[in-house]
Amino acid sequence: MSDSLHSLNLHDLRLLSLLLAERSITRVAEASGQAQPAVSRKLQRLREVLADPLLVRSGTRMVLTERAQTLREPLREIMAQAARLEAGGSFDPAKAERAFHIVCSDCLPPDFLPGIVARLASAGPRIAAHIRPADAAFDLAQALDDGSVDLVINNDPRPREDLRMAVLFSDEIVCLMRRGHPLAQERRIPLARYLRMRHLAPHTGSQPRTGPIDGELAKTGYQRQIVATVPEFNLAPYALLESDLVFTTARRFADHYAARLPLVVAPAPAELPPMRFYQLWHERSHASAASRWLRGQVQAQAAPAG
Repeated sequence: MSDSLHSLNLHDLRLLSLLLAERSITRVAEASGQAQPAVSRKLQRLREVLADPLLVRSGTRMVLTERAQTLREPLREIMAQAARLEAGGSFDPAKAERAFHIVCSDCLPPDFLPGIVARLASAGPRIAAHIRPADAAFDLAQALDDGSVDLVINNDPRPREDLRMAVLFSDEIVCLMRRGHPLAQERRIPLARYLRMRHLAPHTGSQPRTGPIDGELAKTGYQRQIVATVPEFNLAPYALLESDLVFTTARRFADHYAARLPLVVAPAPAELPPMRFYQLWHERSHASAASRWLRGQVQAQAAPAG
């Protein structure tokens, strides 16, 4: 080895933990807000210090070496210990150097995440905010366990029971459609008619019908007719402009686009209960002063929604 293991600091270990979780220099660069060449250089140094390649190519993907596999649990313990040490102190964002990593659903109101970024970026000169989508390719459970993700913001009706949770807000479920749609004047769309409508939905991974809307319908044995999907939630309103498709979503999201595009909002069937949005975090960071501050910022951003 050209370097000593003792030369690695906590930032190096956080990056190593993220590399082992993501198994991709590109995704680590995006998640950490660093340039890919910088991450590549740091990976090369970690390989030299640990005398192991850590990540090797297997076909089109990167896999962990045996040594890297053995490092995952010790790294998780180190990150947990660091969180406990941090919990004993205070957190001053004006003086602290900290990058916060948040994973979120893309169905949030369009102004919600920009508001969080603005809050964090203006809190201190060395505070960074990195937000990524909750996609199927990302091992979120491992990232929460090892500390490479600080917080999850989501609306899945079945959050992990082992995680801490705080509700941010609840929102009425509505239908978004173009002006002039045959049902645009409905005061509330009856369930029978709703099930006959042609629906647009976001495509999440390989299964487009796994969200809270279809989960609620499945409880009563119903299934809507999804005839089109889009890869991103915020593309859906634009796909409604020239069709009679209907997009079911939360009112804050729908109202945002109805105020900017020729779209109208109608209440969804009464059988669909309000959609609940919440933040999730790991027990290991529950007492952390930095984590408490972050959760407070997110809660404050949600407060106007009530």
